[in-house]
Amino acid sequence: MRILKKSFRRHVESSRLGETVAFYERLEGVACERRIRIEQAGIDVALVGDFIILAGPETVISTLRGVQATFTVDSLDEFVAALPAQGAELMSAPKSSAAGRNATVRHPDGLVVEYYESSSPR
Repeated sequence: MRILKKSFRRHVESSRLGETVAFYERLEGVACERRIRIEQAGIDVALVGDFIILAGPETVISTLRGVQATFTVDSLDEFVAALPAQGAELMSAPKSSAAGRNATVRHPDGLVVEYYESSSPR
């Protein structure tokens, strides 16, 4: 049971995606790794270094703002089983998407994290 990567989440209106990506490319000194559109959620996602930038209409983005980080893990099921014993609260049960599975957890200190396991081979 390991956290493979920790990422900060940024939530912006669609019109600010380009400028936000450019800012974090300069800050991190890397190019945007990937951009994807998640039609069913109505958002665009850009990955730049340690940042996940989620862009969409404010009505959609406002529902996502509570999640402050994403932890990519090797076994979502193991984390979901172990975290409550450490005082964490499971806010949303694991669910599948085209890219993998995720669950949302509130840590005892209030940090809200999306735990994510990729469906792609590591």
